[in-house]
Amino acid sequence: MSASPQRGRRRAENASRPSLFAFAAAGKGTRAAGKSTVTTTAKYLAAVAVVGALVAAGAVTQSVEHTATAQSGANLLAAAGHASAPAVSAPLNAPITFAGADIGSMPSAASTSAAAKAAAAKAQSSDVTPLSTPAAAPAPAPAPVVVDDPAGAQAYAAGELAARGWGADQMSCLTQLWNRESEWLTSAENPDGGAYGIAQSLPAEKMASVGSDWKTNYKTQITWGLGYIQERYGSPCAAWGHSNAVNWY
Repeated sequence: MSASPQRGRRRAENASRPSLFAFAAAGKGTRAAGKSTVTTTAKYLAAVAVVGALVAAGAVTQSVEHTATAQSGANLLAAAGHASAPAVSAPLNAPITFAGADIGSMPSAASTSAAAKAAAAKAQSSDVTPLSTPAAAPAPAPAPVVVDDPAGAQAYAAGELAARGWGADQMSCLTQLWNRESEWLTSAENPDGGAYGIAQSLPAEKMASVGSDWKTNYKTQITWGLGYIQERYGSPCAAWGHSNAVNWY
């Protein structure tokens, strides 16, 4: 056989055999046709997967946030615990000093009780009107002491006679006159008529014109008696003569 017919037969066979490119093209077309359906489904599933992933991611994020928040709180508590651990506790009565004040951390029961009692006493004292203390009554004046001193009274009378210009003879008459009336006793009193004193004044209150101590002081009585004799009789001897005549002067 010649070489040409063999090459021709091959060509003929080659012409009638489906080309690999044709198969490829056919397969490619089939895949292209199927690819359109597959692509739509895949896109849908991919979208669903993305949405699910987003939802899951959100849930995970929230979980992470809650976990982080809880962990942060726990960390803060732990940090606070660690920070407060080395603090040194102060005694209950430790003083706390501020500007211008000194305050104890806890007042003792004794001081609290004392303060409460003081406050109660102050409130009670402010509610009750204090009663005025009555003034003490003045001490009574001591009772006057009567001085009965005949010798002293006569010596005083002698000096008064000289001051009035009477001589020693008048003293003799005066001595006898008042011996009869009172024996020169300051406290002499006549129970019948009420005459009183050395000169026997009647009423006795007449002698108050000379002094308020007329009951106890013989000088006051003598001064009044000499004035009475001088005014009424002119001299002690004239008064003595009248007394001898009528038994009174």
